[in-house]
Amino acid sequence: MDFKELIADFAARHNVADLVADNNAAALDIDGIIVIIVADGDRVTLSAEVGAPPAEGRADFADLMLEASLQTDAFFAKASESDTYIVVQRLSLRVIDDAAFDAALETFVNQAEIWRRLLSDFRPMAKAAVERAKENDKSLAATGFMQV
Repeated sequence: MDFKELIADFAARHNVADLVADNNAAALDIDGIIVIIVADGDRVTLSAEVGAPPAEGRADFADLMLEASLQTDAFFAKASESDTYIVVQRLSLRVIDDAAFDAALETFVNQAEIWRRLLSDFRPMAKAAVERAKENDKSLAATGFMQV
């Protein structure tokens, strides 16, 4: 199956009237997650934006994403033009059929939703950690000793 057939079949099965494969690419909005689908030879790449972590927790969140890359078929990257993390998955056109594409797309979108939710939960935790660190710095500066 080639890319245009894959996209056309998906659109027909799911009644998505405006989904077309233009220049070997298509975009699909599933529950507010924009999935970019790009064909390159016999490979299809799915990508979706996860978001940008707060500056004070960026390294910790990046570590979480790197660890997760070992436990899933998807991997994570940072978009070069922005400060945004994306989740990416590659599929082979040689072995994928309609049912496998639907299943892979559903799993991919679920992963993107999970990472968006983790990021939204992570923001307040990172902010609270910074506030605690500031309070510890103030208590040390005022007395020269840190209370335990």
